[in-house]
Amino acid sequence: MEALDRFRQYERYLLTTCSLLGFEVMNKSWKKSFRTYLTMFLLSQYLVWLLYSIIIATDTFELFKSLSFIGFFFQCLLKMYYTLANASKYSVNFEGLKIGIYERYINGTEDQKSVINRIIVLVLLISKASTLLYLSSLLMFSLYPAYMYFLEEVKVTILPLYIPGIDIYSAYGYGITNSLHMVIAAYGCFGALASDMAFMMFVMHFISYGELFKIECEQFEKDLAEISAYLERNTAEYRLFCRKRMRVLYQSHQDLITYVESLKTCYEAICLVQVATCSISIMFNLFLAITTDWYATYSFIVISWFQLLVFSFLGTVLQEMNYRLVTIISSLPWFLLPTEEQMRFKFMLSRSQLPTEMFIRSVGPLNMETFTDIMQKIYSAFTMMYSFLTDLG
Repeated sequence: MEALDRFRQYERYLLTTCSLLGFEVMNKSWKKSFRTYLTMFLLSQYLVWLLYSIIIATDTFELFKSLSFIGFFFQCLLKMYYTLANASKYSVNFEGLKIGIYERYINGTEDQKSVINRIIVLVLLISKASTLLYLSSLLMFSLYPAYMYFLEEVKVTILPLYIPGIDIYSAYGYGITNSLHMVIAAYGCFGALASDMAFMMFVMHFISYGELFKIECEQFEKDLAEISAYLERNTAEYRLFCRKRMRVLYQSHQDLITYVESLKTCYEAICLVQVATCSISIMFNLFLAITTDWYATYSFIVISWFQLLVFSFLGTVLQEMNYRLVTIISSLPWFLLPTEEQMRFKFMLSRSQLPTEMFIRSVGPLNMETFTDIMQKIYSAFTMMYSFLTDLG
């Protein structure tokens, strides 16, 4: 299968998932629809149920169960807000990588095709693994009430939330509550999946852009070595060759910068939200895993940890690709260029040494080192909270 066909397959999957939520922001012609407002309404209902559950909580554990999803609520709310705020940039970036990578290099060299194909295969693989993990967690949450009802003869709900005016201990109330919980859980699952898959796709294609730029630089280096063997550097033909080929590299490098800066605009705030909400969710659910028999909390710990890990890993990919671009540019035979091109080359090199990174305020750059630091802080906060509650008895 060609890389373009694989990309179209991924495009259909991503756009279908976004369409279910009413947020097809990858499409230039997208406008808010009934599904968009339905998603907003369900999110507002979740907030009402959350506040009601907090108010009627009978003990600390019930309170913590209700609060265990507060991180996920704010994650969905703020991701929705920032997505709407930058909706036009998503469609531009998506269309740009489709044209700039898949259609532009459809008749490219074998090396170019190999790079493009390798990345899209990896994107498809990660998206399938993410989908399996998210749907498995949703299945675990939905099976928990059935397990408790038929084996333990206890009525519990899918989510630790109560709906005002509905008694879960009545036959109809129990069915209505779990049905509404299932709808909310499914929307939340698909929302998180769509958002995370889009971020992963954009970051992984930064690798494609970088590798294609590297191939262009290597080809220019070979061609320059050949032409310098039979042309003097002060000839008009030599200067014209250098000017023409370097302009291609300047444009490719500028496209790279524009792409990654647009990613930062779209996702820097979302990355901050992701780190903060996942950290809160992991801490609360660790506590519940130890102090209660609510086994569904384990799936939520895994999901939150996975989200934090993936975003940190993708932040590391961005960071490493920025460093690699500096190496690629600095390895060019700049000393063979005419004087005026050397000046332009220095400007490109100096610009590449000012990388665009995802930065988490008050924490640091989003990377695996930051992930390790965050996990240590989560553990410290969790042990302190557990010790405090243990002392209270």
